[in-house]
Amino acid sequence: MRLILVYTVLISVCLNMHPFHVSVMDMEHNAANQSIEVSHRIFLDDLEVGLKKFHGKERVDTYKPEDTNELDSLIAEYLKKKVFVILDGKDMTFNFLGSELEGDARWCYYEIEGVPSVKEIEITNVALMEIFEDQQNIVHFKTNGKMKSYKLDRDTKFTTFKF
Repeated sequence: MRLILVYTVLISVCLNMHPFHVSVMDMEHNAANQSIEVSHRIFLDDLEVGLKKFHGKERVDTYKPEDTNELDSLIAEYLKKKVFVILDGKDMTFNFLGSELEGDARWCYYEIEGVPSVKEIEITNVALMEIFEDQQNIVHFKTNGKMKSYKLDRDTKFTTFKF
């Protein structure tokens, strides 16, 4: 029993010394609203480091911000420089809708309007890659009941899905 406890502690320490940096972006084409709805999950501590560096701030609280509107403004400005979408050959811009806390992460919501259909979409997500060498950004895209996924990293910063 004592040996199992020692191994458990050692494994926990090793895992903490080699953190895993990942975000997950769920994108879905809503044909009825003619929009692409995005939910982007980013770990709080990673987001905090990224926002501090990007905005040159000493302190950013992503867990209990004094002003949630100010935090959302910081996040929106950051993501607009890190996430890009080209839809059927046309650069698209997104509207940042807000964010909410869930456990050890923050869900960031945004949408792209005026999208009646999707034939081809190129998604670039370099969020936090300037901070963490091992950063991975997983992208899921769903349209017409079909879902495609891809893992982006420093070597592959964008992907194209064709439907």
